[in-house]
Amino acid sequence: QTSSVYLSFLHIFIVMEILAIVLGYIAFLGCGVHSQSCANITMDSCTIPEGKIITSVTSPSPDNCQLFCSQIYKSCQTWVYRNIIQDTENCDLLAMDITELLGQCQEVGSYRTISFEDCVNPASPNHCEGFSQAGCSFTGEILETLPGVVDRKTCAVSAELRDAEYWMYNIETDDCVLYGINNFDRTCNTARGPNNGQGNC
Repeated sequence: QTSSVYLSFLHIFIVMEILAIVLGYIAFLGCGVHSQSCANITMDSCTIPEGKIITSVTSPSPDNCQLFCSQIYKSCQTWVYRNIIQDTENCDLLAMDITELLGQCQEVGSYRTISFEDCVNPASPNHCEGFSQAGCSFTGEILETLPGVVDRKTCAVSAELRDAEYWMYNIETDDCVLYGINNFDRTCNTARGPNNGQGNC
């Protein structure tokens, strides 16, 4: 009988773990392709300076990762959740804000209708500032690949001129890639946010 009770509790535990993973994945997908919020800006190919990662923990969801940042470590300013469905440390807690992190990223981008600059400005009235995604892949029509673009703001302006759906700027190569709306798709495996941001961003 004791063995039967143990197996029942084990079964419930496993089901709860699977449910937590599924809910975390759904929450992650909530920042979908058509969600026009700061959560859908891209900051990719980022190098985290030595000493800025406070610790890494295993987390079932972005919301849970954020709680580790806001409730456990006072020095944590940004959490990074990687959508890896396995028992591994997939939540990094960083002692740096969105502005510092931006300076370490080689590729940045955004939907044309989102102000990238507001999203990376901690003083912005936009309650979703500080959120971003990484590990992104893009498919669909490329309207233009513009070489020699001086900065990300100019790339964003070019997206307006071309009526692009999404723009991506490579800081190292100065290339600006403009994606059209036809068959556009963007898939990311990493989400980030501030320690006190809104969960619905």
